Amino acid sequence: MAKKRLYLLYHIAGCLLFLALALVLYPHPPDESGRLLSRPTQRDFLANTLMLGFFYLNYFILIPRLYFRKRYPSYLLCIAAALVLIVLVPCLITGRVPWHHGHPKGFPPIFRHAPARSADTTGSLTSFTAPEPPPDALPGGPHNINPSFFEEISHHIFVFFVVVLFSLFLRVRSRMLTAEKQKLDAELVSLKSQINPHFLFNALNSIYSLTVRKEDAAPAAVINLSELMRYMIKDASKTLVPLQVELDYITNYIQLQRARAGDTAVIDFTITGDPAGKTISPLLLIAFIENAFKYGINPDEESIVTIHIGIIDEQLTLKVRNKKLTTANRFESTGIGIANTRERLTLLYPGKYALSIDDEHGHYLVTLTIALQ
Repeated sequence: MAKKRLYLLYHIAGCLLFLALALVLYPHPPDESGRLLSRPTQRDFLANTLMLGFFYLNYFILIPRLYFRKRYPSYLLCIAAALVLIVLVPCLITGRVPWHHGHPKGFPPIFRHAPARSADTTGSLTSFTAPEPPPDALPGGPHNINPSFFEEISHHIFVFFVVVLFSLFLRVRSRMLTAEKQKLDAELVSLKSQINPHFLFNALNSIYSLTVRKEDAAPAAVINLSELMRYMIKDASKTLVPLQVELDYITNYIQLQRARAGDTAVIDFTITGDPAGKTISPLLLIAFIENAFKYGINPDEESIVTIHIGIIDEQLTLKVRNKKLTTANRFESTGIGIANTRERLTLLYPGKYALSIDDEHGHYLVTLTIALQ
């Protein structure tokens, strides 16, 4: 709660500071009176207020919905439309019509100093001839010049693009931090899943049963469990892993599930295509596979789990199908979880994945397609 209040105070202070720029950016003569109520100050204050609103609009809506989804033409069109509105609306409200010629009422001119006096032709350093003062000259030397409309609003354009770039920087940074946090959460929860007492008990009990029966699968099951733990400690913390390494992890997990289920379940697991040279974010596929074993394996019923991973060019497709059971095993962990995986897919593969979960008659079917990097 304290962090949220501090975060809110930072936002309020930043907004007030940004609005105060209207008193700094507008060029004015030193002796100008009534500056706080002048029309240029009102115009700049309105423009800064609109830019402040656009900052939050860009941060919360335009960047996530357009920029992150690579809809760049639409995003640039929104930026251009916002620029036009932010430049024109405050001017029109305060009475500055850009297409009308002449000095705008209520908008003081820009003050510049008159040209320096020149020496006479005799070259004397003490004799100077002052040029004839212009009609609009003011006492003391400076004279006014009616600025063009672009000169008046040039600082608005500059600040606008600073606002756009700053909001984009903050949003991209926030997205990267969120993705990193989601990955760390996935690693932690999946690690807890693998060292969960129920999982280890079942895996070790299955290995023990294999050794008692002196089956050849016992040594392989020990290797599967050790490789599973090695992956969680060594590779799961990386941003990307070779696709073959991820597939080996899934294979070891399924082999352990086969050893545990024995003859009580039919597990159809296939991999087609060439994973060489391809990478993937770790722990994205396992959630759906773990879910199938949690809700699709029961020694008291006919259990069938079908898992197919297909790789064609740069595209990976995962299909997991399991029978809906009335009394599924409730002790298995769901791993990183479907909701967490959805969020990670959105963050790591925006616009590059498709996920469907169908509740068929008597079966669940998960289909996930990812454009690999």
